[in-house]
Amino acid sequence: MKEQWQQLSLREKRLVIITAIVVTVTLLYFMIWEPLQDGIQTSRVRVNAQANTLHQVREQAAEAGQLRATKSRKDANARGGGSLLVIIERTAQQKNLKSSLQKVQPEGQDGVRVWVENAAFDQLIDWLALLENKNTIYVSEIIIERQKEPGRINSRILLRVAS
Repeated sequence: MKEQWQQLSLREKRLVIITAIVVTVTLLYFMIWEPLQDGIQTSRVRVNAQANTLHQVREQAAEAGQLRATKSRKDANARGGGSLLVIIERTAQQKNLKSSLQKVQPEGQDGVRVWVENAAFDQLIDWLALLENKNTIYVSEIIIERQKEPGRINSRILLRVAS
């Protein structure tokens, strides 16, 4: 190879050197610089997409908080703004269970313990469904004891306001 190099004229040597430099620079550009720039651009696009997603999630979280607050106000309005004890009494009256309610006692800030005696099982279930569907009051604990008369029960129930 040295012999071939020695045989080249000065002009040809310059041309070979310039060509080698151009090829080297081109290879460096396409093998190192361009992939690096593509990676940087891809990362920028991902960061922007994630920033947009974060912004949307924050907006939706704020909206969800507002909806929760609105729902709480609506729930309170649906309950007539009345206390849990009043709702229990009123709905029991609607489902003809008022005479079966033996004791209604507050349990903490969001609960009521109810003792029901000699009630029709179907009426009790209808009453509990009404409490849950219309008043967002759910059964937290329940004990049901069958009576000698078919379809009649005694029950102890812990009711709580859904949060």
